[in-house]
Amino acid sequence: MTRRPDISYVIITYNDADNLGTAVDSAAEASRAADMDCEVWVVDNGSTDHTAQVLERAGRRLGERLHTVMLGRNTGTTYSRNQALARATGRLFCVMDSDARLLDGSLERVDRLLADFPEVGIVGPAIIMPDGSTYDSAKRFPTLGDKLRKLPSIFLGAAPVNRDWYDDFPFTRLRTVHTVISCCWFMRREVFERLGPLDQRIFYAPEDVDYCLRCWKAGLAVVYYPGLRVLHHTQQVSHRRPLSRTALSHLKGLFYYWAKHRYLWRRDALARRYTAELAQRLDPALAAWDQAH
Repeated sequence: MTRRPDISYVIITYNDADNLGTAVDSAAEASRAADMDCEVWVVDNGSTDHTAQVLERAGRRLGERLHTVMLGRNTGTTYSRNQALARATGRLFCVMDSDARLLDGSLERVDRLLADFPEVGIVGPAIIMPDGSTYDSAKRFPTLGDKLRKLPSIFLGAAPVNRDWYDDFPFTRLRTVHTVISCCWFMRREVFERLGPLDQRIFYAPEDVDYCLRCWKAGLAVVYYPGLRVLHHTQQVSHRRPLSRTALSHLKGLFYYWAKHRYLWRRDALARRYTAELAQRLDPALAAWDQAH
């Protein structure tokens, strides 16, 4: 019987050949350093650059550990990820963007964290920007008011107003948060089996916010773990080009998300209902675990 990998990486890519090879190699290297067997699933959303050549070279390095799903068109983030997540066989899953690269920090501790806390559903690492700053990857549940306050910044260049951010971020300790962005996620296989696939009615975003809220609704926590760092060349197309097809798709996804979860304004009521009790109980235990490890 073939042994199940310790961890399955799911990487989606679209015309990002220059970063893809590094993402794949960093996944394999981090697994090797932690003495964990891995498989890497790459789903290509119909790239027209040299992605095929990058994958061919990666296949020579990784052998049977590399699996590819070549889609003929850009299917967004949810359908493409679901194609690999449904096929992945590891006991842990890591969802990664093609422009992400695992840096320092041990996967063994993430593995131990998920084993020691079955009530934790999703773990998000610290996301480091190319300039060395820490990206605001952990956010509170978004409201319509939060988004409206950002419009002067997006269209007029005014100072940003980010009410969905945590005031004391970046956090230096392990703790619960409402959401973490999906450029890099860790979860146990059974969490995905429990929550089900990403919602394919969302094309591009906020599929990660939706999945995090689904996680909390299922009685599982979302946590931010700065003990593992991931470099990310984030593009933020919706901020730089607010009227682009991607930005408009994000806006459509937001209104679908709010309608699905039946709220627009009252984040605090949502948090009290789904996160407060578990977070209050879990945060002291997470802090003690973090200090001990």
